[in-house]
Amino acid sequence: KEKRYGLSADQILLGLFVNKEEWYSAKIIKLGQHKDIRKKLSIGGDYASYKDFFETNGTYKLRDEMRRIYSLEPIDQGVYEKELLKLDEKVNIMSMAFSGSLLKIVPIANDPNNTWVSTTAHNHSAEDGHNHDNNVANTFFTAYGNALKEAIDTNNYTSADHLLTELKQYQETEGGTVMPSNSKINAEILLNKLNVFTRLAVLYIFMGIALLFFLFLSVFKPDLNLKRAYLILFSLVVFGFVLHTIGLGLRWYVSDRAPWSNGYESMIYIAWTSTLAGLIFTRKSFGGLAATMVLAATILFVATLSFLDPEITPLVPVLKSYWLTIHVSMEAGSYGFLMLGAIIGLINLILMMFLKESNKVRIKRIVQEMSYISELTLIGGLFMVSIGTFLGGVWANESWGRYWGWDAKETWALVTILVYAFILHMRIIPKITGLFAYNLATIFGLATVIMTYYGVNYYLSGLHSYATGDPVPVPTWVYVVVASIMLISGMAYFKKRKYPAIS
Repeated sequence: KEKRYGLSADQILLGLFVNKEEWYSAKIIKLGQHKDIRKKLSIGGDYASYKDFFETNGTYKLRDEMRRIYSLEPIDQGVYEKELLKLDEKVNIMSMAFSGSLLKIVPIANDPNNTWVSTTAHNHSAEDGHNHDNNVANTFFTAYGNALKEAIDTNNYTSADHLLTELKQYQETEGGTVMPSNSKINAEILLNKLNVFTRLAVLYIFMGIALLFFLFLSVFKPDLNLKRAYLILFSLVVFGFVLHTIGLGLRWYVSDRAPWSNGYESMIYIAWTSTLAGLIFTRKSFGGLAATMVLAATILFVATLSFLDPEITPLVPVLKSYWLTIHVSMEAGSYGFLMLGAIIGLINLILMMFLKESNKVRIKRIVQEMSYISELTLIGGLFMVSIGTFLGGVWANESWGRYWGWDAKETWALVTILVYAFILHMRIIPKITGLFAYNLATIFGLATVIMTYYGVNYYLSGLHSYATGDPVPVPTWVYVVVASIMLISGMAYFKKRKYPAIS
């Protein structure tokens, strides 16, 4: 959540430091989904307070469980253990926030290691072997805490702001060599304030609904002139894409690396590539742009879910390579193109469901046009995933000393290439040619992309995966979506047989 109790993260963090007693009982720690965790803590809701984790005598309720978990090998840790580890980390962060040790914002003067400390870091061992009392940090935090308490009572933050100004000057003097530049600090603040990707998700979904409305309107009311409506909607799509590009660019600038190195970043990047594919291939089609917006909105909404962390973090050593920019951009970027082809296929099947004698010619024309667009996006996606996989082999040779090792990710990337190569050649294979078969194949071919991108990471073991212990349960909505697609496919097939205008 971006806010809790109507307060921003910055306000809550300062509150934890200044008004500890009030925040001990505030329910701001998000619990995991495992029901045994709630039983362990005797809590019924989704949130717990810091106080909920301790007995009346101060004993940590998870102490024995955490000792047991830390004694296990990672491969032996299941879902329950993993969720407890995450929860224990949250409690420790809360403890650090209460004590002030989380805010390491005061640089040690003349320190060769560029160490920054907080209020609880009283001593520092320098290269000369002597311990130096960090009076600056202690003095600042004491003074700032008192100034904040006074400001809360009087609503006058002049004194507190003055202390922050002095701290900034001290940081620039003593720690300027490792401080981010003012432009990067301002860029990150702007990125947080704009909240680009959450707002884009809302814009994209409204755009998708509007474009779908005009698509079906063009089917059932062919005499209407919708050129002006299309130009307005297309302009808004371009505007959203520009904002999306700016958001990615800001993340790249702030982090000093390509913004597709973790789950959250790869999702917003795939949403960007799907929008790019839509603008390139579907700029003259209501249906194509509608598919683009629905797909991009869905991906961005998933990216904002709580299990994906938007935090900008340093790269692990193995990813500190120029191959991250080249290989991952091609591989992940291809998913946007291939996903767009699947969404277009789904819209085509939905259009086929509305086939009747009076509109079969118009629907056939629209389905043919969108199928051509889909084929272009799949060709682009297949090209990108193929090149990305080949370049991944070069990176693998540099990192692990071999080009190909039938790792789970490598194997499924190859499966994806073969499946989409087959789909694109279906038009020359007897008995499976035709628009219905092609569009149906684009939808179910997406399963290989989902398996390569998501399934390998969480259900299979390998150099690219994070799967250990119990597998992540498949959400119920996945079964609902698959059943819905099968129902739509069946109804579209029935209508196609009844009105054989579409092959």
